[in-house]
Amino acid sequence: MEGNTESGTEANEPNRRARDRAGTTHRRAFLGLAAAAGTAALAGCSGASGAVSAARRPPAVPEGRLSEGGWERMDDVTQDPAFEQDAGPVTVTASTRTLLYEDAGLRTEIEEKTLGQASGQFATFFASRVTFDPDLTSLPAGAGRKELLEQVESQSRAQFEARLKEAGLAPVEQVGTGSFDVASGASARLTEYEATYAFEGFSVNVGAEPITIEGGEIPVAGHLAAWIASDSVLVAGGAYPAANFAREVTESPSAAIDLSVDIDLGLTPEAYREELFGLMRRVE
Repeated sequence: MEGNTESGTEANEPNRRARDRAGTTHRRAFLGLAAAAGTAALAGCSGASGAVSAARRPPAVPEGRLSEGGWERMDDVTQDPAFEQDAGPVTVTASTRTLLYEDAGLRTEIEEKTLGQASGQFATFFASRVTFDPDLTSLPAGAGRKELLEQVESQSRAQFEARLKEAGLAPVEQVGTGSFDVASGASARLTEYEATYAFEGFSVNVGAEPITIEGGEIPVAGHLAAWIASDSVLVAGGAYPAANFAREVTESPSAAIDLSVDIDLGLTPEAYREELFGLMRRVE
């Protein structure tokens, strides 16, 4: 964030304080969005949580790529069982294991820009493995594999959307479906979402004069992919800010002084998307 003062050296110090407070206050508003996106990224099938079972192995994630990118693991969640479904002549019980990460490097960058006053989740990644009893390779003639994938995908979509809405993002819209190839060679079924976080305006004081920063909306992008991997189903995805926020506000508290506050968070949605998809493709 950058601030500058025009016409009046006596306004330099008040404008610096205005710049600092404007950045800090706005980041607090944006943190509501970021934390929501992180929470929503913990996708999986609905069901009661249970103790971690040794038989419910986690998905394999690209640890080296995560480490190099500044990602940190936030949670490791097991749902055992998640649901039951008939698959041909047998009843299959499903359980999930989900790993959730945040882009700690981006969080640190934002903290520095806001002079240490803001911290939280700004970009997230998750990976889930859904295992079955009996496993998919045991189903006679592959019976029910497609139906189980659809069940996992349907419940994962519903939970992803619900958590975005519960966190205050609205509207949450499914904007596209498609497919992409993961590193193992499997074809993943992809669902893409758009959501919006609305925040109110706020004011900062420069001396006795307030500078008002108008409220607005910040778009959020979400992605969820599901595919069959041998004896289990994998689900991966995440969420991130879908646009930068930059704004210039100028006020004239007196005829001799003009104050200009420039806000630029420096967010790079295309880079976030590329990084997220690179992680999703390498889940096994």
